[in-house]
Amino acid sequence: MTSSHALLFLWLTGIGLESLLVMRALAAGWFKKYPFFFAYLMSVFLLDVFFLAVYRFRFGYYAPLYWWAEFFSVLVGCAVSWEIFHLVLGRYPGAGRMARNVLLFALIMVIVKGLAELLSGEISWPSTAVELERNLRTIQALSLIVLAVLSFYYAIPIGRNVKGIFAGYGLFIATSVLMLTLRASVGDAFQAYWVLLQPLCYTAVLGVWCKSLWRYEPAPPQELQSKIEDDYRSLALATRKGLLQTRAFLGKSTRP
Repeated sequence: MTSSHALLFLWLTGIGLESLLVMRALAAGWFKKYPFFFAYLMSVFLLDVFFLAVYRFRFGYYAPLYWWAEFFSVLVGCAVSWEIFHLVLGRYPGAGRMARNVLLFALIMVIVKGLAELLSGEISWPSTAVELERNLRTIQALSLIVLAVLSFYYAIPIGRNVKGIFAGYGLFIATSVLMLTLRASVGDAFQAYWVLLQPLCYTAVLGVWCKSLWRYEPAPPQELQSKIEDDYRSLALATRKGLLQTRAFLGKSTRP
């Protein structure tokens, strides 16, 4: 099988799995349970169908349109990371709100920096898009690793569906960061591998989602009271105390 035929096969396989997940979500009413995830899946599905047509019939428009669509997908993907935090830490309002706010702040800072570089004209849009995607994926990867560690340490109960979304999207983010890093360091020599490895990894991710999201399974009840909220309150109290002490010190230092 030639590389073009392999790419087309992976592309069609991905569209087939995406359509299967979308139809299952429509039938089960899962858009209300996981709105950002299925909005992301729906947008990727529509973009895949659109770009398949462009690739086959208007190839000259493919490259300039691809990076704008990729930027849009990355932004919607950031909402998926935010939703995973909400689903995993939803039982713990204080800790969950703090974690989501930190993630949102980091993502906004990366986006602002990337757009500022683009508007300054120092870097072309494709180069900016690659760097911006890599940075956003890296932030998401680090945040999901921290969330996984917190889930294990505090024994947070997670249902089958959320585990599947978490594991699949985590795999997708990890492979994306790896391939974007290789593409940036190796250059055009990696392009031939990039066009096949990217859809291959994504197809594996879709397989994980199809298996874990085929039937609804809520999170199991928590048998013991988790310490995560107590630790959050202790951290918040220590932070507030430190800020008050800093304010008092600065107030004394500015007095004549």
